[in-house]
Amino acid sequence: MDKSWDKSVMKDAGKLTVYNGISVGKWSTVFGRTLESFNKNSKLTIKLVPSKDKDAANIEILLSSGSSSYTYDGTTYPVVFDATLAHGKTKTFDRGDGIEKAAVFLPSEPKENHVNVLRFIAVHELIHACGLDEHNNDGVFITAPNIKNGQIWAAQGSKKMPPLFFAPKTVMRLQELWK
Repeated sequence: MDKSWDKSVMKDAGKLTVYNGISVGKWSTVFGRTLESFNKNSKLTIKLVPSKDKDAANIEILLSSGSSSYTYDGTTYPVVFDATLAHGKTKTFDRGDGIEKAAVFLPSEPKENHVNVLRFIAVHELIHACGLDEHNNDGVFITAPNIKNGQIWAAQGSKKMPPLFFAPKTVMRLQELWK
């Protein structure tokens, strides 16, 4: 089920801040372009902007080998996923009035590690961090992408990425959450 962010988090900011907890390796090169791609494609009035303050950031991006944890508000939450596939895992945290914080875990060793695929995974997970849960059948928010030589597509005959794009249904759902 889609979930909006707590209005007190968004009140006057017009932005969500994103802390990049990945400073080494191939993943470290995709952060800036990932935020640009998200902001361009989401068509939201709210923008994702980089933050240098891990604790104050709304969203934290981390690398995981597939078994990790994240502590929020004194409670530690386990995060488990297959870190060799072309997906990550996003955990959102709320106290009933909407999301207050999100942790995005990106796979440390995806089998497909072309920079296009890494950007695809990161943008996909940021969509989850913004509140969407159920996937769509096209664009960057698909469940199981087809990948070959850095090209990504949803199904036979569908538009290939890059450039990354958001399906109209994804944009509509994001805009509905962020009114």
